[in-house]
Amino acid sequence: MQLTRSFVLLAGTLTAIVLFAGFSESAETDAGSKIVVASPSDQDTSNVAGDLTRAIDTRSGKSISDRFIVLSEFQIWADPVGPETYRALNEIYLKTGRCHSFDLYKQGKQYDYFIWDMERTKYWVDECVALGAFNVFCMGDDTRTGKGLLFTPEGVNPQLADVLFGTIEYAHQRGMMVSIEPVGLPKQRDQEHFEKWLGTWLGPDVPVTKRADIIKLSIEWFDGWNEHPKDMAHELDAFFKSVEKVNPNVLVYIDSMGGRWYTPQILHRWLLSERPGTILSHYLNTKQVPDFREMGARNLMVQINPCESGFGVGCHLFLYYDDTVNSLKDVVANRVNYLSLAGINYAYSRRDFDLFLDVIRPHLNLAKDLKSLRESIVPDEVKQPATKEEVRAAYLNEKRAKKQAVN
Repeated sequence: MQLTRSFVLLAGTLTAIVLFAGFSESAETDAGSKIVVASPSDQDTSNVAGDLTRAIDTRSGKSISDRFIVLSEFQIWADPVGPETYRALNEIYLKTGRCHSFDLYKQGKQYDYFIWDMERTKYWVDECVALGAFNVFCMGDDTRTGKGLLFTPEGVNPQLADVLFGTIEYAHQRGMMVSIEPVGLPKQRDQEHFEKWLGTWLGPDVPVTKRADIIKLSIEWFDGWNEHPKDMAHELDAFFKSVEKVNPNVLVYIDSMGGRWYTPQILHRWLLSERPGTILSHYLNTKQVPDFREMGARNLMVQINPCESGFGVGCHLFLYYDDTVNSLKDVVANRVNYLSLAGINYAYSRRDFDLFLDVIRPHLNLAKDLKSLRESIVPDEVKQPATKEEVRAAYLNEKRAKKQAVN
């Protein structure tokens, strides 16, 4: 299929994650915080994977090295099917001053405005490689298509299996690690059902070259957008255990979203004490970083959506260049260990991306494989650990308090 430029502007989610190298020795500072040091690399690894070098103050999370971005993720969503998708978005924008792909679900062609297509996903893999600032290619299943999502509650959507597995394999051939953000989780979220579901795309029956390396697991898909579901910790625990059984080589990181999740919750304290070294991601800006570092989180990721401003205003017609540049500068200033750029194939321009990525290029030290990525993780230092039962009790107490306030 021949791609036109209009298709280049379509569906995507960029995510750039950042990790640090394995540590070899540590020392105490006068203030009591630890400095973890690794031997320096002789290679220049600004755009390619090399030996991971770092010196990190584990209390502040700041790197003494200038090259601290170890994982950089390029994430796409399902592409707009064609120019008619942009016309429909523009109609919404002219009326409201904003427009989001989800707004199209309620009108006209609904889900038929979006498509997963192998030729297009291969194009985005090629763009990811050409930009020279990424080592992970991600497919985000946020946007529903006329054929549904990439995943159903039973596993891989049979109608989209070829594009899912074909894109993963092609990205591996181009030297990328691959991450997947699934949406269609099993309706019954226990270990038995998670294992069956994960087996359809990560299990032994799937060729190694067609298996993802990383799962981007958003708590949004555990019904955590506005509330704290009482069983979320138990369900997340079951998910992690299921991944370890089906394919222990896969890395899972958590996307904590925005809203109330910008501040540390008891769920975060349980997660990082139960599973230390889990990457926590938030999106659109860096404002959550200080509070989470104070809590003891040491593996923070920031997701930036270039087609959505850092103030939560979304318009999938435009590239918010100024907001993107400022957000990337904040990521560098805060020495954030993981960076995610998302929604790349909406409002994409090779020239613009190539230019604003200059903000992070001097700080890249990209991990060459999953082993290097794992070795880079810094131990968390959670000050107030919590249990799953305490998480559930806290959420039930909050629900009772809200009910009493209404009455």
